[in-house]
Amino acid sequence: MSEPTIKPEPSLFSLIARDTALAVAALSLWAAADTWYLVSGLWFAQAVSVLDAIFVGYVLGALFHEWGHYTGAKLSGAVAPRVKSKGTSLFRFNFDMATNSQRQFHWMSFGGWVFHWGLLAILLIALPLDSIGRIALVSSVFGFILYATFIETGILRQTLGGSDPAETLGQLSARTFQQASVVGSVAGLFALATLS
Repeated sequence: MSEPTIKPEPSLFSLIARDTALAVAALSLWAAADTWYLVSGLWFAQAVSVLDAIFVGYVLGALFHEWGHYTGAKLSGAVAPRVKSKGTSLFRFNFDMATNSQRQFHWMSFGGWVFHWGLLAILLIALPLDSIGRIALVSSVFGFILYATFIETGILRQTLGGSDPAETLGQLSARTFQQASVVGSVAGLFALATLS
């Protein structure tokens, strides 16, 4: 009987190149729609710009969040081999719960927060909020941040209190993700209304 084949880790460069291309493509589509609206003033162009912004904000937020998790894990010295994602999955690595410590889990967790708040800061500095498409992009990223924060705050509250990270993650339910979706959506709409 032969031993199972272990797939090699994808190179860091290949994953960064793929995600950079994804981010640039998404931003380009959004920027084209934003420009179309600003030039034409058409209501349809405005709707496309806002819908693009919602999608692109989520994708950018998720990419930055996951790379933040990976960076936090690596800075802590955790065992976190990179993986080739399947389909549309944005997961880029496996965090070895059995090998890594709680401290490394927390480094990994907070890395995601640092990166997604960093993205929001970059957008607020780089983009003038003078079109509904730009406001929608920033609002979408803010909504993603609150979505992720809602899920991860409960986990961190338990693990910082001594609970096992693997067991805590295993307790996540579909209801948690539904509630997080509501929180993220309301936060995004609130930001959109406030900044408009």
